Amino acid sequence: MFYLLDAIVDVTTVPAFSIALAVGGIFLILVYAYAASEAGDAIDFKYDTVLRDRMNQLDIPDWQDLATKSGLTRFGVRLVRQGDVGKLTIDQLRRLATVLNLNFQEFDRTLSALPLPPTITTNPTEIEELKQQCFRLRDELQQQKTQLTDDFRRATFEQLQTLLTSYPAARKMAEAKPEMRAKNLSALFTPLENLLSSWNFEAIGLTWEQVAYNAQLHQPDVGDITEGELVYVRFVGYRDGERILAPAKVSRTLPAGINN
Repeated sequence: MFYLLDAIVDVTTVPAFSIALAVGGIFLILVYAYAASEAGDAIDFKYDTVLRDRMNQLDIPDWQDLATKSGLTRFGVRLVRQGDVGKLTIDQLRRLATVLNLNFQEFDRTLSALPLPPTITTNPTEIEELKQQCFRLRDELQQQKTQLTDDFRRATFEQLQTLLTSYPAARKMAEAKPEMRAKNLSALFTPLENLLSSWNFEAIGLTWEQVAYNAQLHQPDVGDITEGELVYVRFVGYRDGERILAPAKVSRTLPAGINN
């Protein structure tokens, strides 16, 4: 994998703008996925109240932290918030119950804690009113989800506007002058750096920096690199506080043709 990536970034064999094209495209895909995921976390679901009460007692600040500690995905946590625990495995439920400091019986009672109507109506008029209320709530929920996603997309576009508006002209210039040096395009990526900074995402390492190997922060290109061994950062990683979003990719050597 590293050798493929090295080929992509080898400035001696690939036009400089190919780097910008690949990085920019991948990043925008990640931005869209991040937007959809964040929008889903902001929606209120059936069991949010009782779950938040328990999370507050245990200093679990948000749904992402609950997902991380329990080993579930955001979608898995969302199933619990909706009450669809039957779609999770026993092992997933056991891990979630452990994080919430509940046994299975307490866990079941917690998810059943919301008050239910004392009787089920059989009045056709009341049933129709309940149906219409459900339809309205469903429409409001969909509108809220759409609005949150749209707001996130617009805010992200505003931060990347300089890059997005300059991109077509820079691509045309790169096609007309394939010998153009990569450093002439580096200023285009300032908006990406600003966006990561606004999200409080921190880079792990600097490209081609020599560091001591740390299994918590680094992904080696071979399996026999040992803890503390000197390695080079081939591709930086990212972290969100203590959570590692992507480990830095490291190797014992620099790319071919690069002198340390």
